[in-house]
Amino acid sequence: MKTQMIGMVDAGFLARSAVNLLGRPAVVEGEELVYWLRIVSRRLGLGFLRGYWYDGAYPETHREKYAEQQKRFAELEECAGLQLRLGHLEPRPFDFKPALKAATAELGVDYADLMSRMKLERLYQQKGVDTLIVLDMLRLVQQGSCGVIVLIAGDRDLAEAVRAVQGLGATVIIAHPERAPLSPELRDLADDRIILTAGIMEKLTTKYADRRRELMSTLLGEMEAESERARQLIEADAGQ
Repeated sequence: MKTQMIGMVDAGFLARSAVNLLGRPAVVEGEELVYWLRIVSRRLGLGFLRGYWYDGAYPETHREKYAEQQKRFAELEECAGLQLRLGHLEPRPFDFKPALKAATAELGVDYADLMSRMKLERLYQQKGVDTLIVLDMLRLVQQGSCGVIVLIAGDRDLAEAVRAVQGLGATVIIAHPERAPLSPELRDLADDRIILTAGIMEKLTTKYADRRRELMSTLLGEMEAESERARQLIEADAGQ
């Protein structure tokens, strides 16, 4: 029986890294991610068990973002081979007031006036996501469900869990987009690394059907241009 591979994805890490790498808004498509994980498993001669998507959920009180995110989660849950694992998002306090007050005083700017003109969006931070990754990693390896983990994450807090499952005989491959903020400790612990290039991230953030349409449009454009060049050559020959 083949050794089984699983994929574990810190969605927040992957989303931020994708935007930074591609320089545009980017949403990772669940089906494309599963397809990529299956390719990795085949190239390594492994079976593919499933992928796990770890994300933080907005509270229901944040109605607009909550509704939008729930729609996104529903799409991910429909992807065969992908399981959703959710922590939660908590508001992060605005803790730059002392620094802003000091800066405005130094510049001679009225602090109250500045704050009244700023439109500050509430910031959120993930809670419970790393804990879910750690628990699942240990549980799946201890149960013998998998022998290889492809971990798309960069947080130093996951280092001890990686070390623990390696001690149990599992192989941990760290995958991350180019230039992503990867913890040095996590990088050094990895049994292997996969760099997600801009080309790979373009595929992961574009549905296959959209890529196919774009390719067909490009090919048709090239064919039309070639036909036009051939027509011009024929007309030139006829005029000689």
